[in-house]
Amino acid sequence: MKISKSIYIKMSIYLMALRSPLIIVSMALYMLTRKEMLQRSILKLLPFILFLLAADIYSIIMGNEFGNIIGQTRDIFLAIVVAVFLIASSEISEDNRTLIYRTLKYCFVYVAIAKIFIIVLSVVVGISVSDIIAWLRDTWNIQMMALGVEDTVLARLQIPLDSAVPFFLYFVTRELIHNENNKSRTLITFTLLLISMILTLSRAFWAETLFMIFAAIFIEAKASKIFKIGLISAFVLAFLIIFTPVGDMLFKVIETRFGDNTNNSVSDSYREWQNRSLYNSFMEMPIFGHGLGYYIPNALRSQTTKYLYESQSLAMLMVLGIVGCAILLLLITFTCLKTIAKESNGVFAFIMPGIFLAMWLFSGSVNPLLFGASGGSILFMTAKFHTLYKRGDS
Repeated sequence: MKISKSIYIKMSIYLMALRSPLIIVSMALYMLTRKEMLQRSILKLLPFILFLLAADIYSIIMGNEFGNIIGQTRDIFLAIVVAVFLIASSEISEDNRTLIYRTLKYCFVYVAIAKIFIIVLSVVVGISVSDIIAWLRDTWNIQMMALGVEDTVLARLQIPLDSAVPFFLYFVTRELIHNENNKSRTLITFTLLLISMILTLSRAFWAETLFMIFAAIFIEAKASKIFKIGLISAFVLAFLIIFTPVGDMLFKVIETRFGDNTNNSVSDSYREWQNRSLYNSFMEMPIFGHGLGYYIPNALRSQTTKYLYESQSLAMLMVLGIVGCAILLLLITFTCLKTIAKESNGVFAFIMPGIFLAMWLFSGSVNPLLFGASGGSILFMTAKFHTLYKRGDS
């Protein structure tokens, strides 16, 4: 039986959600089936490989723990490999581009449905969401964060892949505006992703989500449609708040993250203290940094992955220094801009992708999810901003 080559792309995206190391195998298998794909990928990856080799040698000379050096190198390289794989796949075939968009959408939707299922299961079985999260974390090694919402059945349900959803919501909003067919299905997708983001209980993700949705509306929609969307949204929101329990739940969720409570105070104080430690360490070696895998012994976020911090963007400055970060950011920017230049013209074509990159860095400044597979998918969306979604892709 002949296996469709597209199955490797689908597998790679779903394995990305599961944080499985098999993602490398599935991507490699697809590259081996397409000679052109392999050539494109190697050419795009080569500058990053040389940079990371140089960074690793420097880090070893600095005396950093070898396991941590390899671990942080792997995280950065995985982000680049995922981005390059998806970019190259979409470049060699229009069918691939459509497949990637749809698969990403289904993947994010399945995650949202899984979160809703966990909450429903909690209510039906009578087990707290926190206990279910702990079981998933211990049994399946799924990285999830836990935080309850007082007087409700809700709790924080956040996985690393969630960091890419606000960016993808831009394209779903674009689809909602332009697509006249399957409007109800697109609206359901939009609603599920919105619920998924609310359940992260992440203030940064909320801000990014609102920004991306409003940016898509103002950029993609005509004035009359903007007015219509605003009117309908206001009516629906007012109805939900006044006549349904959704309003009370929504206010409690917001209060959980913005209210004056111990969890928020402790979290914010710890982040500020950690950022001061990172900045002081950066100032010790600002030019070339302390090297990959370096960590501050008395300011650890995790005992297992010591080089990860709440502000991963600042942590990268600490380990790579100004020179290393500038080179890495230039390589990433060049890869994205080169792809954008093939598909659109004019200075304005680079504005929103530039904002995507800035938002990616902002997201990494308040959580440890800068790189990895989720970071790679964000970089892919940045590079394919103008063509990731086209009418008829629903």
